[in-house]
Amino acid sequence: MSKKKTAPIKTIYYSDLLNDDFSRTNNLDEKKIDERYNYFRLNNIFVRLWANFLYYIIAKPLVWLVLKLYFRYKVVNKKLIKRRGKHGCFIYGNHTNYLPDAAFSSMLHAKRNYVIVGSQTVNIRGIGKLVQDLGAIPLGSTVEAKKNFLDCIHRKLKENASITIYPEAHIWPYYNGVRPFNKASFNYPYDLEIPVYSLATCYQKRKHALRPRIIFVLNGPFYADKTLDRGEGIQKLRDQVYDSLVYATNKYSTYEYYHYEKKAD
Repeated sequence: MSKKKTAPIKTIYYSDLLNDDFSRTNNLDEKKIDERYNYFRLNNIFVRLWANFLYYIIAKPLVWLVLKLYFRYKVVNKKLIKRRGKHGCFIYGNHTNYLPDAAFSSMLHAKRNYVIVGSQTVNIRGIGKLVQDLGAIPLGSTVEAKKNFLDCIHRKLKENASITIYPEAHIWPYYNGVRPFNKASFNYPYDLEIPVYSLATCYQKRKHALRPRIIFVLNGPFYADKTLDRGEGIQKLRDQVYDSLVYATNKYSTYEYYHYEKKAD
């Protein structure tokens, strides 16, 4: 499927393909996540009941409604994740939108989905705990916090939940490709031997609306190759996911709603 030459509605100029961030939260201060941060807040039965009510009764129906009415979304290969059996998984996606990136993975299966985020996401005044209850897991800043972070992820996977990661780290709204990313976040599925899926967010022109339709393309599962040494195995897993995302966006992302152009040196 060739990409249509449709004029974008906006041009965004960037300097650094890896580190420029065009999100609405990029001006928030980072919060130091140390040993005092409660990664296990949902272990409290009352908090868990509230969080599940918020997640299943309020958030998921609302997300479905917004995605359906606002983006006319479609999912390709959704059945793949349903075949994973009774175990957790990691989902890696390209980071190109706000609500869809934050919430769509929750629509893929009945169990809960959690999203690994930067510390600024749980530092939004007044809603930090709400964001956590909805599934945000911030990266730890100290050695002890990092241990708690890994323990938290391990527990969620044992509950058959999915963990979503955006390895590009920074949001580029409506970018219709995949930016380079490193292998750092792929040590989790490699070490835990947990299946990995790629989830590409793609954009297509709609007949009677300016805002594009979103096509989510799921691929996988990919597994850690334990015949390789750790570094090579993690790199292979990263490359499989990256290649899968690139293939999906090349095939399904046919509309450049926002155009990104490198600033002149």
